Amino acid sequence: MPEIEIIDLNPDNIADYGVCGYKDLKKHKELRKKIEWYKEYYPLGLRIKIVMSKKGGYQGMLEYIPGKYAHRPVEAEGYMFIHCIFVGFRKEFKGQGMASLLLDECIKEAKDKDMLGVGVVTRKGPFMAGNDIFLNKGFEVVDSAKVDFNLMVKKFDEKSQENSPCAFGSFCLIYNGEILSYHPISKTRFENIMKKALE
Repeated sequence: MPEIEIIDLNPDNIADYGVCGYKDLKKHKELRKKIEWYKEYYPLGLRIKIVMSKKGGYQGMLEYIPGKYAHRPVEAEGYMFIHCIFVGFRKEFKGQGMASLLLDECIKEAKDKDMLGVGVVTRKGPFMAGNDIFLNKGFEVVDSAKVDFNLMVKKFDEKSQENSPCAFGSFCLIYNGEILSYHPISKTRFENIMKKALE
């Protein structure tokens, strides 16, 4: 892998590096708009990380935000949501593990913030990332839409995502993953069950 550095963009330095290949504030109206948007959503958790190669310069970026603010038609509250990822402006820098490193940064931040996981929309066609890099990181396809879009999610705690294993959910008594009772019980019955479970 070439010598690289991952840099966190913030409202103060984003203009120095540019975004999505746009670097000239005077020439690119799109960059000025992007910076305005970034400053608005940065306090809400929007983050952009870029990868810089010592030899090739700016070679990729990752943009993500807490799911409740995601700019995609998804319900992702509680998750970190990736807006976009791309690496390798120059062909020789593709396939060097840069995308993997960027994803690791996002996953770590989501875990540090006690989120449920990380979500992303992928597609088979152009302009957006495909499934492969996410599958390699433990993401799974949870929904699809025409023409070729997939909603992928990496869940951190499978148990927290499951429904109660009992139809009588509010009366379900579970200890160490085992169902001990699945209906209303008396105090004495509860104490007897727990005493046995703790033996």
